[in-house]
Amino acid sequence: MADNQREPWLPDVLQGLPTRVLLPEPYEPQRVQYPLVVFLHGSGERGTDNVAQLKNGARAFEEPALRHRHPCIVVAPQCDRDDTFGGSWYGGTSRTQRLVVALVRELCTRRSVDARRVSLIGFSMGAIGLWDIISRHRDLFAAAVPIAGDLEPTTALDLLSFPLWAFHGEHDELVSNTNTRALFALMQRVGGVMRYTEFPGVGHDSWKQAFARRDLFDWLFAQRR
Repeated sequence: MADNQREPWLPDVLQGLPTRVLLPEPYEPQRVQYPLVVFLHGSGERGTDNVAQLKNGARAFEEPALRHRHPCIVVAPQCDRDDTFGGSWYGGTSRTQRLVVALVRELCTRRSVDARRVSLIGFSMGAIGLWDIISRHRDLFAAAVPIAGDLEPTTALDLLSFPLWAFHGEHDELVSNTNTRALFALMQRVGGVMRYTEFPGVGHDSWKQAFARRDLFDWLFAQRR
């Protein structure tokens, strides 16, 4: 592995997936349990280079102020070009989705991971998969943040009390915000705890505005299963 002081993201392969891992500084696995964040990338970052998945959002966790305020372990697996993270666009579950779930379960057994504080963040294809993963495996996660994702709203009704904060651009030309809006309206009617932020005038790259919000991270790391 690389020297964590020179290159914070450590290259690795976990559950057969190319994966990048960001560790806190200092990292004290013998005495501290850290929150775990799993980041699922978009379709354009698929491959095997174990680099591209950091492109749209994941590197926000390298920000020194954030690392100081919220020490955590961040894991970013990379999906193969011929697969997806699953979800409503892709027929439900997928091989990579199953590997991601297995990865989370394995990491939760490690001494340095606080299994009560595991969160899932996804952008675009990753957010589409995120909705499916939390619907099937909500017991693994304390919170989830889908950014520019999509789902069938009625499939999320079991998530009324699950901490969710969804983000979308008003003018997303690649992934419509229609179903996210519909789910939020439904959640409001039935007393769900879901949050939804839509950025006026913004297209598909809503991850930029989402990750610029300090209150997102304060909310995320306050959640516990």
